[in-house]
This record gives sequence, C-alpha cells and structure tokens, in this order.
Amino acid sequence: MVGIVVQVGVVALVAGIGMAMVRVVRGPEVADRVLAVDVLSLEVVGLVILLAVDQQRSLSLDAALLVAIVGFASTLAFAQFIGATRSGTEPPDDQAGS
Repeated sequence: MVGIVVQVGVVALVAGIGMAMVRVVRGPEVADRVLAVDVLSLEVVGLVILLAVDQQRSLSLDAALLVAIVGFASTLAFAQFIGATRSGTEPPDDQAGS
C-alpha cells in the first residue's frame, strides 16, 4: 500500500517538476523564474523524501534538508538582487530635470 502511494507521489512530483522547468525556461520575468526555481527546489525535496520512504533510508532525509536550506537561501539572495535592480532603475528626482 505504501509503495503505491509513493509511486503516485513520485509521478505527481515529476509532473510538477516538468511544469516548473517550463516556467523557468519561458519566464517572462526574472521574478517568475526565481519563483519557479523555488518551487522546483521544494519539489526536489519532496521527491527525495518520497524516495527515502520507499527505500527506508534515513540518510536521504539529510540530503532533503540540505536541498531545502540551499533553496531557501538562494531565493532570499535572488529576492535581494531583484529588489536592488528595480530600485536602481529610476533616476533620482533632483537629477531628472537638469
């Protein structure tokens, strides 16, 4: 019974990974791509957890935790990058008229 649930979960996560990869490639904005990469990292975490349950190995859960931490940190870094890029695009008001 657990094997069937794991297989259905793996199929669903692989489908989600495919959809997230499409969004990473097609965009259209950088923020969309960053969000898709964040979703992709969470789906990889779910996939690793399901495979750890299927193989009955607790060592794989450490790898899932590591992927989750790296995914979270990269999302924060990209959010700061996007915020810095968007705030620097407009000239200051005192420079615009001269």
